[in-house]
Amino acid sequence: MQKSINTCFIKARNDILDTGMQTGLFLSAYIPETKSKRSHMFKEIGEEKPFNGILKQIIENIQGGKLKPGAALPAERTMAETMGVSRAALREALRALELLGILKSVPGGGNYITEDLETWLIGPLSVLFQLNNGRLRQNQQLRAALERENAILAARKCTPLDAAELWMIVARLEAAEDEKERGQLDKELHQKIARIADNPMIFSVLSAADKLTENIISGTRDYIMRKNQSSSVVDEQHHRLVEAIIKGDPQEAEKCMSEHMVTVEEYMAEMLEEQ
Repeated sequence: MQKSINTCFIKARNDILDTGMQTGLFLSAYIPETKSKRSHMFKEIGEEKPFNGILKQIIENIQGGKLKPGAALPAERTMAETMGVSRAALREALRALELLGILKSVPGGGNYITEDLETWLIGPLSVLFQLNNGRLRQNQQLRAALERENAILAARKCTPLDAAELWMIVARLEAAEDEKERGQLDKELHQKIARIADNPMIFSVLSAADKLTENIISGTRDYIMRKNQSSSVVDEQHHRLVEAIIKGDPQEAEKCMSEHMVTVEEYMAEMLEEQ
């Protein structure tokens, strides 16, 4: 396994260096947008309700790439004057976007687009699941379906660098003895597969479902890893899953993930009986 990790890292490093030199990636510089350019993103709101009009313009600017992750919005006074709305109406809309996780407000420092737009759905979805009294089994069924799709997508998109990182996590997981460390590495492995799959919607919903599971049963992953101390079932499943993803075999990756999710559900049922 170590030889495989080294080979993957060397190839990935060379690919990155070649790409960087060809595209001038390492020489690029970030040029911040000017205040004038940002102020021209918005226009006066017509007959539409101020709240809806403000939300629509901000979201359209995010979708159009004019407002990028981490970008600062113009001053509230400037935005209110440009849109022809009161500052109270503007603040109400900005507050709503902040609660959704799309904006981040810094006291005395303005309002900013969240730096990680890929995960903004996690908070609202977690609340929604809890308000609908999500049951553990239902939640696990959702997680299993999304994990299978992630495995399929990851097998189609895995790069040499991704492969090296997956093997590194698996190696650390198999070598770890502390149950909490193993639980964290298990989570890290699944998150890495989700990022390779590169579907922000699946990633957000899956993260929210995972968060709900942790709220229902504290330390689920720790328990699974602890029960696995005398058995290599979970480690073997991880190993076969990663192999399938790296080989680019979507069908085998889906099969391995399905088997793993069944095992996880069995451990969860066992944990519930013990509590």
